[in-house]
Formats: sequence, C-alpha cells, structure tokens
Amino acid sequence: MHHKTPRDLEFELEYLDYLKNAGFPYSIPSAIATRKGSLFETVQGHYYWLYKFLEGIVVERFNQSRLVQLAQMMARYHILIERSNLHYGKPASDPYGRAATLKEIEEYRNEILRENKVNLTEKTFLEESARLIPILLGLDEDPQSNLRLYPIHRDLISENLIWKQGKLAGVIDFEHVSQTNDPVITDIAVTMQYCCRDKKIRHQLDLESARRFLQQYRESHPLSDEEVGLIPDLMTAGFIGDFSFAFWMTRNDPKRAKQSEEEGYGLALGSRAAQWSHSNRERIAEAFLKER
Repeated sequence: MHHKTPRDLEFELEYLDYLKNAGFPYSIPSAIATRKGSLFETVQGHYYWLYKFLEGIVVERFNQSRLVQLAQMMARYHILIERSNLHYGKPASDPYGRAATLKEIEEYRNEILRENKVNLTEKTFLEESARLIPILLGLDEDPQSNLRLYPIHRDLISENLIWKQGKLAGVIDFEHVSQTNDPVITDIAVTMQYCCRDKKIRHQLDLESARRFLQQYRESHPLSDEEVGLIPDLMTAGFIGDFSFAFWMTRNDPKRAKQSEEEGYGLALGSRAAQWSHSNRERIAEAFLKER
C-alpha cells in the first residue's frame, strides 16, 4: 500500500518476476493471483497484494559469516539488475536524497517554531537539525554524476532478510524499486549503516567488519575507487534521513518510536552517527580503498 499508482505496483511485480526467472538463488515475494485473476486489489484508494509466506527467521545482528553471505547475495543481485533492462522511467533521485530530507526537516522546524511551548524531543530536533543541515548541504554531488543508475532495493537490512538454519534464504520488501534510480553503491552504504555498526558504540561504524563485508562483495562484483569513496557521504546522508524519520515517528507512531529508541535508534543516535561518519569520512574511505 506504499504505491501511489497501479503502475508502481505492476513494476515491482515485474521486477520480482525478472529476478526469479533470471535465477536469483534466494526466495523473494511472488504475487498470488486473486479469484478474478488480478495480482492486486484496490481498497479505498490503496493497493494490496499477497505473496506466499517465506519460511525462516529475522536475525537482528550479524556475525562475520552472515555478513559474508549478505555480501555474496548483494553482489549476485546487483549483477542481475545491471544486466536487466528494468527501468520504470522515474527520474533519478537527487544526490544523497538531499532535497526530500531538507524539505522534511525544514517543515518540522517551522512547525515547532510556531508553537508556544517546545518539549524536550522538539528541542533536541531543533538543536541537532541545526548541526545536520549544513553537513547535508555541503556533501559533494559531483562524484555521483558519472555513475550508472538502477532501480535498486535500497533497504537490504536485517529486518528484510530471511534466514534458515544459518543460511541466507530470502529477501523481502522491494517496494522502493519503483520509486527512484540510484547507483548500486547506495545499497552497500545503507547495508553498512545498519549491519556494520560498532557493537559497543552504536553511532560508529565497525571499520573492520565493514571492510571485510566490502572485500567479500568485491570478489564477485567490481567497484571503482570513485564508487567506494562515496560510501562515507552516502552513509552520512542516510543517517540524516534516519534522524528525520525518527522525529516523524515521535509524532505519528509513538509506540514504534519508543521501541526504536530502546533498540538504539532515535534522534540523538541518528545525529551522532551522521556527524561521526562525516567527520571520519576520509578515514573510512582510506580503510576501504586499501583493499584495491
């Protein structure tokens, strides 16, 4: 029901069919037809579809073995997408998703500043967003301009991966593929954001874990120095997007926001993570580029 038009959903289903027919060796959603033969139903303007339940479990934190399997899956997946002719015609996202994130942050800031009283969460948002806006505005968009763009997953994180008996068995939630086009390195940056964090200092990247993950990926899928050098800035932008989303949850889904905060995600951590990845971007890129 995240899709705005039937065509969005049709493209997602076409995308999933392509992966299945191309021999993607992992379970993925496959639409179950209705009694009328349609692959989705419309209810009050929203689009719904069903797929066969994928057996397995979700694992919150990955050890090195699981990260290796994840890297291998992503390399296979990207090779198939790069070989495809899948293209929905949607425009490319602006570098780092900057326009949408800045618009959202500014709207929240203006809304808070119009209020007579500001609570602690709102105060935190104002203070931290004032630090993050200049960082997001200052990210260099030139390195992205020469990279080929594809309809990628953009959310290959623990909650979207299915495991069976210690093996990566399935991938779900391909809803973003009809929304925009990005370089494949964006998928890698998002995965590192969530799956390669330091176990003790959650706003920092575990550089050794991330380095090994990238090394394993590159054994099957080559990456240029230009692409690898983008990872720190892509992560920074991603954390700023997480920061904005965390505030949205406090307003629209407080139960989920509380749970997210308890699990180590939230306004403060999102801001610290963005600032850390930005201030350490040269160190991160240097660690990754040593592998070439």
